[in-house]
Amino acid sequence: MERSEVYFQFKPYSSKSSGEAVYLRDILELSCPVPIRERIESILIFPEGITEPVRITAIQVIGLIRQAENDISISHIGDSSVLYEPKKTNRENPVFVFLRVAFSLLLLFFGSALVIMYFHSDVNMNQAHEMIYYLISGEKGANPILFSVSYTVGIGAGIAIFFDVFRKIRKKDNPGPLELELHQAEKELTDYLKDREGKKGN
Repeated sequence: MERSEVYFQFKPYSSKSSGEAVYLRDILELSCPVPIRERIESILIFPEGITEPVRITAIQVIGLIRQAENDISISHIGDSSVLYEPKKTNRENPVFVFLRVAFSLLLLFFGSALVIMYFHSDVNMNQAHEMIYYLISGEKGANPILFSVSYTVGIGAGIAIFFDVFRKIRKKDNPGPLELELHQAEKELTDYLKDREGKKGN
């Protein structure tokens, strides 16, 4: 009799509320005959759920499947482990969230302003503006306000365009640089937590 083939891979992201039972169907995507898939998906991993991130490896999953199904061939696809995290149930106080966001925005605003001013002071931007203004208008102005204001607006517009602030207006589907950076940071955090949990297991 030919052995049934079972292919599985970890879901890229999955979570459940703390204390809620976790089954293999919560972390795996399977390709196999329907009766076998139903039995594998119903295998219980954490009866009482989890309260902190847990690293689950392909070897552990194969061992659990082998206990329930003997006469099958198991093949794993993709990452060798996954980080399973409980859902956050505690909602933060909106006032604290607002204050934290406001503080972060103010810190970024003044920090960026200082960096730009220090840079302009180092390269003598005022003299550069006067020279460019003279080349354009033919007049020597000690303080070309119009040009300086246009330059300042241009810096803000350039930053907004770079970070794709106008995405909703243009209905653009592709992610912007900021979204890509956040996604990359989340991936690096997940990889770090997986490695940390792996070291604990060893």
